[in-house]
Amino acid sequence: MQYLLFLTLLAVGLVAAQSVTVQKPIECVDTALLLRGLSSSDYKENPIWWGTEPGVTLSRYSLFVNEGTKSWTLIQFDEKLACVLGTGESSTQIFKGPKI
Repeated sequence: MQYLLFLTLLAVGLVAAQSVTVQKPIECVDTALLLRGLSSSDYKENPIWWGTEPGVTLSRYSLFVNEGTKSWTLIQFDEKLACVLGTGESSTQIFKGPKI
């Protein structure tokens, strides 16, 4: 009986752990245009984080935040094209250590 219960729980756990692919529309524009737009008077967002993706030529990510309104924008970009991966409100800094 315990063996059957264990197998049932194991099977349920394996099914629940499967990944899901989600498709959503992504808006892309000229990199310089998007960077100017994010820092303009409309959004006043500044980059607080910058990262690169290993093994991918010229692919960078950056998170822009407006400290006053708490709006944020996450982008992926290269020299020519920038894509908005997500935007939102109510950004909160959870890392309270020294600035990196």
